[in-house]
Amino acid sequence: MTSQRIDARLVCGPMESECGIPEQYFDYVYSIYAIGWTTDLNETFSRISSYLKKDGIFIFSWSHPIHKCVSAENNNLIFCNSYFDEAWYSVALEDKEIMLSNRKLSTYVNALSANGFTIEQMIEETDEDIINAYGEDDFSNKAKMLPVTFIIKARKL
Repeated sequence: MTSQRIDARLVCGPMESECGIPEQYFDYVYSIYAIGWTTDLNETFSRISSYLKKDGIFIFSWSHPIHKCVSAENNNLIFCNSYFDEAWYSVALEDKEIMLSNRKLSTYVNALSANGFTIEQMIEETDEDIINAYGEDDFSNKAKMLPVTFIIKARKL
């Protein structure tokens, strides 16, 4: 078995900002549960498009927006927030507070389209391991009836 040395460079910074990544260089860009953290979705998709070669593939996942809109009570789903409300909200994370926006699926789709992408596939899923990890709480009960995640595969035109 031979080993190859692969040089890698970690880039740390806001995904919507210029950071020296080469343009029209990559065949694939993956984002696993990161895109939702961007403060400027349109600019982020524009940057990702600039990194990809023509016909390059962009695959990303994020929390499904419908999951934040409902609660599960006695095996029933009850809407507790508007799906259309994309306002920023705060979430406690360990000892810090972070800000998130619950973007609609159409917001992601339209931002992709505006930045030269066509969607090839979309998956809405709940992983069985997630359901089992949470036991019988509100999250897992919702996850049995609604997707927790969405994944989009888009191609740069």
